[in-house]
Amino acid sequence: MEQVVIRNGHKVKVAAEFRASEQLGLPSTTDRDKFIALLKIVSEERTRQGQISNPITFSGYRMIQELGLARNGEIYEEILRWGKRMTDTTITSEQVVYRADKKHYSDEVLHVFRSFRRTGSSKLDGAEKQENYEVVLEDWLLENLRQRYVIPEDFNAYKQLTRPTAKGIFGNLHLWFHASQGKPIEKDYTELCNLLNIQAYPHLSKIKSTMGHSLNELVGIKYLSKWDVQPMSSKAGYKVVMSPGVELLRIIQDSRSEPRESVVVEAHPSLSEGSENAVKLLMKHGIAAGKARELAQRFDADTITDTVEYFECEQSAGKRSRVQNPCGLIIWALEHQAPVPAGFISSRRREEMHQAEERERARQSALISLRVTYENWVEKKCAQALDVQYPGSQLQEKLEELVKSKQNDMYFVRVTAEQRLKMAQQLLIREIKEGLSLPTFDEWSIESRQIDLFQA
Repeated sequence: MEQVVIRNGHKVKVAAEFRASEQLGLPSTTDRDKFIALLKIVSEERTRQGQISNPITFSGYRMIQELGLARNGEIYEEILRWGKRMTDTTITSEQVVYRADKKHYSDEVLHVFRSFRRTGSSKLDGAEKQENYEVVLEDWLLENLRQRYVIPEDFNAYKQLTRPTAKGIFGNLHLWFHASQGKPIEKDYTELCNLLNIQAYPHLSKIKSTMGHSLNELVGIKYLSKWDVQPMSSKAGYKVVMSPGVELLRIIQDSRSEPRESVVVEAHPSLSEGSENAVKLLMKHGIAAGKARELAQRFDADTITDTVEYFECEQSAGKRSRVQNPCGLIIWALEHQAPVPAGFISSRRREEMHQAEERERARQSALISLRVTYENWVEKKCAQALDVQYPGSQLQEKLEELVKSKQNDMYFVRVTAEQRLKMAQQLLIREIKEGLSLPTFDEWSIESRQIDLFQA
């Protein structure tokens, strides 16, 4: 992986190469889960003993608990394979790995684990398994942990993520917002995709429908407060703009070794763009700013918007005289979770219906296009079979034979000689098609999509 970064006002090219044996392979997403769990164990050991030192020991049961997995014989083997893979993986750092003890980025070949071994015992049938593991961290990692250059991540928050892209972004958020002192950051979308080793898309709608789901997961665990994708002004392409969430700011603040460097958390937690719009809508209807923000933190933006629009509709329909305190009624309806009637079509619901109709039209259009592709495919298969069965002049002879056999067909004989040959060829193709055992449209479409996915 290669990138150009800004350090001390200068552009610096950095690169990292990861190598592993064919037998063990490179670490995967599940290996990252175990490594973050290990950092959590290390962090708790530091709290209990006041320092971190080699070797790091933990029980298999402890690791299983942290991962939230079921206890079985296979999981112990997975932990062992993870340890071997981490020990085996070699990293070539070109200005990527930071050595906290030497205060510089390194150009060297290194590992993460110096050694990993398993100890313990169990019965021959695998019952009553009691296994412990011992990790010896490489000096650079141990020193960085001691100097708190490696930020212990909140594993409980990490476990709530389901998308690999969200997990990949998760670890980088600590570094990015640590460097920005908790201020919003911007990342080149294409470079971010390269960093995460995922496909980059050129269209804004596709970007939001792919990476957007992962960013929404990070908003859900309060590691981001909001995000957006915007065109870049300096060059073609898009950038991802992210604002930190309260949970991430808390983690970064707790990881600071000196109070004077702590990140200043906003007096009011950041809200998503939708919630900010909900605050403005509440204030427009006479609700105080503080109360509006409180409601936006407690209730989702859709609920607030639907409730406000419903009471707007009620008042505009001549029922205003019944409401002495409209803003108070809105607050009461939200706090008591009074449902908006299902028959009321709010602007949000109307937009959702419009989008659903657009999706259905797109689906029908895609289905028609796919069916045309299928019919072309069938026609091509039949043409190929026709060439094989009647090569060269044999086809013309067969067609003339069919024309001759239709001399008593009153409709057949009334067309021109050229049209008779075409009609005869259609009849011949129909016979060949019936004997080919071709897949149905549904069978073909499923197989075709699987091939497309494999090629993608």
